[in-house]
Amino acid sequence: MRSLTAALAVVLVVATAAAPAGAGTREDTLPAVVPAPAGWAGGEGSFRPGRDSRVLAGEGSREEAERLAADLREVTGLPVPVVVGGTPEPVAGDVVLTGRDGPGDRPGDQAAAGGRRNPEDPEAVEGPQVPDGRGNAEGPQNAEGQGSTEGRRNAGGAGGAEGLESAGVPEGYRMELGAHVEIAASTPAGLFYGGRTLLQLLRAGGEAPYGRLEDRPEAGSRMVVLDVQGGFWPVARIEDLVRRMSWLKLNTLYLRLSGDAALRLHDPAFAGAVPGLRYTRSDIEAVQATARRHHVTVVPEIDVLGDTAALTPSRRCAAELVPDLADPEVRRRLTAVLDAFTGWFDAPLIGLGRIDACDEPEWLEGAAELAGHIETPDRRPVLRVRDRLPALDGRPVILNEGSPETGAIVRNGRHDVIDAFPAAGSHAGDLLAWTPEAEGFGRALIADTAVFGDPGAAEAVMAGLRAEFAERAWNRLSPAEGFADRLHTVGDAPGLSPEEPVVRAEHRYTFDTLHVPEGDTHVPTAWRDGLLVTAADGTGGVHATAAADGAPRFPVPGRVGGAARFGEGRRFVLGAASKSPPWTVSMWVRSEDRARGVLLGRLDRAIVVDGGEVAVSGAREFSFGHRLPLNRWTHLVLVADPRGTTLYVNGRRTGRVPEVIDLPTGSMGPFGGALDEVVMSGRALTAAQVAAVHAAIPDPAPDRPAAADLARGRPVTASGVEAAGLGPEKAVDGDPETRWASALKVDPQWIRVDLGAPRDIARVVLRWERAYGSRYRIEGSADGVSWTRIREVADGNGEVDDLRDLSATARYIRVYGMKRGTKWGYSLKDLAVYGG
Repeated sequence: MRSLTAALAVVLVVATAAAPAGAGTREDTLPAVVPAPAGWAGGEGSFRPGRDSRVLAGEGSREEAERLAADLREVTGLPVPVVVGGTPEPVAGDVVLTGRDGPGDRPGDQAAAGGRRNPEDPEAVEGPQVPDGRGNAEGPQNAEGQGSTEGRRNAGGAGGAEGLESAGVPEGYRMELGAHVEIAASTPAGLFYGGRTLLQLLRAGGEAPYGRLEDRPEAGSRMVVLDVQGGFWPVARIEDLVRRMSWLKLNTLYLRLSGDAALRLHDPAFAGAVPGLRYTRSDIEAVQATARRHHVTVVPEIDVLGDTAALTPSRRCAAELVPDLADPEVRRRLTAVLDAFTGWFDAPLIGLGRIDACDEPEWLEGAAELAGHIETPDRRPVLRVRDRLPALDGRPVILNEGSPETGAIVRNGRHDVIDAFPAAGSHAGDLLAWTPEAEGFGRALIADTAVFGDPGAAEAVMAGLRAEFAERAWNRLSPAEGFADRLHTVGDAPGLSPEEPVVRAEHRYTFDTLHVPEGDTHVPTAWRDGLLVTAADGTGGVHATAAADGAPRFPVPGRVGGAARFGEGRRFVLGAASKSPPWTVSMWVRSEDRARGVLLGRLDRAIVVDGGEVAVSGAREFSFGHRLPLNRWTHLVLVADPRGTTLYVNGRRTGRVPEVIDLPTGSMGPFGGALDEVVMSGRALTAAQVAAVHAAIPDPAPDRPAAADLARGRPVTASGVEAAGLGPEKAVDGDPETRWASALKVDPQWIRVDLGAPRDIARVVLRWERAYGSRYRIEGSADGVSWTRIREVADGNGEVDDLRDLSATARYIRVYGMKRGTKWGYSLKDLAVYGG
């Protein structure tokens, strides 16, 4: 066999270029491994384990050997025993793990994301190091001096790993595949990743090609960011995510455990912030134990800088809502939260939230105090940024969620930076086309999850993108050609939990009322304060949710009761489990423009409207040739079967296209119009059943002009204004993006509109911003001096108050706030008055 040094002359070409079409030798073929190895030189022949195969290792590699043997049994079906200490001479079919015996070979010594040095031994690397963004300033390691297989093995059957460590690549490994396999690494993590590679190779028919492989990561921290404060994941799901991450050599799981929707860690001292779906300390310990076995570090984020509505009231800072970190009481409470939970985790990193959420000096001083409270010689804060990087002391790690331009700003040489790539909005191939910066502390993939979504659906969406991300985080320049085939061959990780029962695809959104959770799944504060907006799923429990500033407006008058009015950029996130045909979608649609819009979507599959025409978009896009009328409700039903999709309009079959997509259950909108009665089913309705569904909703009364808002554009005054640009006229201008804001922290406050003449009053609609009135009166007056109560509300919860069946005659209408629902003030986006 050629020496490893000579073989590596081939490696650089093979590892960075796709094999030419029709290549006939195995040496020219990149093996089926994800991520692609840094270097590969193939040989003639194949390694095939048999019933006499063994895993041979030194005592210090026992745990890695036992783990590999268990996974070999699952992948190959062969019972593979482990022989440790006094290792015999390997024979055909054996696997030899060559590690460094002693303390550095114990599983669990692997440090967390990004790595750190042992202060007692500056030369000892305890975690992934990234000296130049690749982990090796000299390129692929020179194997000279390693010699033949026999020369590398020591008396115990394992040796020759020192070269990798001296190159500063603690997660690197090398492998020789011949009649038997040898995996050499300086750390348990390197041995583990070499084992993952062998298992992936054996997935292709139970045999692996002969050859020499040298491998190491480009990024020290290869991170997946999972938001479980918004959408809860059971412990078993998180453990399976860890197994899938390690299968792709991802080494850091960043868990967002607190935010506006919930604090997911249980402690009686913070019971009001913790919903029924939560994690106990034993849950966290179980997740970390699984992660340690798979060389994944769990980094918690306990947000104390930005999204803290579940823990403490928020205030506005420019366009953001943040905790009042200038207030010592707020800082004391948030410090107590950190003290209660940071001890649950053994990671040297703790996430604290967005450091650029506010640029006020006093707020930044409070944020610096919290970051300083966390930092110790063995622990560092992680601070997220999107737009800018304020001046920071200490040794924080920066998680850059912003643009490449932001990344250039934050990589100023003073801080370690992890560049993040969002899964939301990404499609297959997007991440393979991404060439990340060569320098940097690491890379992160922000998983796309939904507040009330199904974790299985999120996993299905994330799987392909996670594999692409792993490819680029490990090997920045590997060929994209052939990636899909490699990924298909390696399959899913071994050791996964049994599959959960398939979820029925039954969902119904009527948009009649706003949904507010009552503490079972989430803490209701964020909904009551108007930070989040949710439309109930009356059948499946996958409620449609959006941040308030990007949410569709609802309830607005619909075809049946209320409806949701979308617009540019406004959409609901669903996150429901998808399914292949058969399926049916029924909805009432009111189109208001001819721009392209999405009715329902998931990844690169969608039901769309383009130029007014309804279409199904998947691998190809097919229009049904039916154009929706403008400003009129139309009933659409799409029925998919394995051969195509049929469109019914107002109960009648209109067209059929050959395109077949899975039920697009990821999101609803954006779309230039309104939707009502959106119903999804996992069954294909017949033509007769579609006609019956349409006939069940009676025709509306003959069109009448919409009731006029008597307050629109009328003269208006108020008791006070928070700031310029937030005057009372903003509440009657008909623009959903503007608002009146009263003086802060004062009761009572009022806003008054002059209707111009006495009017019969039958209805008042108030659309609150986040600051709302929990107790207020609607009053009328003939002269603007003497006031009569029309309606009093004693239990307001914000959002939309639609006060009907009023009976009064008045020229002036006043909303008189007696008690604020938040600690700030009163804020109305819209004050609408309707006559009888």
